[in-house]
Amino acid sequence: MLYKLLSILSLLISPVLSWGPQGHIAVANVAQSLISSNTYNSISGLIPNGNMSSVANWADEVRTLPEWKWSAPLHFINTPSWNCSYIRERDCYNDANNFLYCVDGAIQNYTNLLYSSPEPDYLKFLIHFVGDIHQPLHCGFIGDRGGNDIIGHFYDKKTNLHSVWDSGIIEKRLQTDFSYSPILWQDYIIKNIVPNIGKDKCINCSSLWGEESIVNACDYSYVDADKNKIQNDFKLGDSYYKRVINIVEKQIAKASVRLANLLNFIYS
Repeated sequence: MLYKLLSILSLLISPVLSWGPQGHIAVANVAQSLISSNTYNSISGLIPNGNMSSVANWADEVRTLPEWKWSAPLHFINTPSWNCSYIRERDCYNDANNFLYCVDGAIQNYTNLLYSSPEPDYLKFLIHFVGDIHQPLHCGFIGDRGGNDIIGHFYDKKTNLHSVWDSGIIEKRLQTDFSYSPILWQDYIIKNIVPNIGKDKCINCSSLWGEESIVNACDYSYVDADKNKIQNDFKLGDSYYKRVINIVEKQIAKASVRLANLLNFIYS
């Protein structure tokens, strides 16, 4: 396939702890609480029971299949190391040098496609990619593949820095404060963080969302609690976790609000 340029029942899903699975489910469920009835009715014709969390991880599940491998570069943005900015004209390319072949371009593409043609895959991609662009290391440095090549320990688990942000921080939050319950955690985000996000004046400003994420990556993801650059053999624990957990939850809330606003605009 060519890349074209142009109800909370799901909360009972078993907690595979990972922005990664659990982060994407959170974005979808929080957004679900914010969409209009008209939006819900419209997406109910595209995905089972209009349940966004049931398809929130579909794009990750298919990306390694031969017929979907073309979509893998659409999950991230590569930026120059320690430049700490995102410029679409500089950074939104795949290895074949195709422009707009990054998560920012994908959001623009599938917004336009979904607006003009109600295809389930367009909606599933859009739900997922709005989540991806708000994970700071999905807009990380090309030199370390968004932290994937920086190996160390988060508490006592050997991992890489990207996985710390995909799953480790969220897992620690669920374990420490919510008795491993994604339901309680998502409810906390809805009640305590979403009200402080406000409404964006720009409905689909994915380039700005990418810029926010790389700034967060430079300020929080790539540096420890003493603001030293994180390198291989890192050992991160409480001081790092306590410094960044608010950023993780704020980014999930922003992704949810922006996804809901975008879908409400498309189906208004």
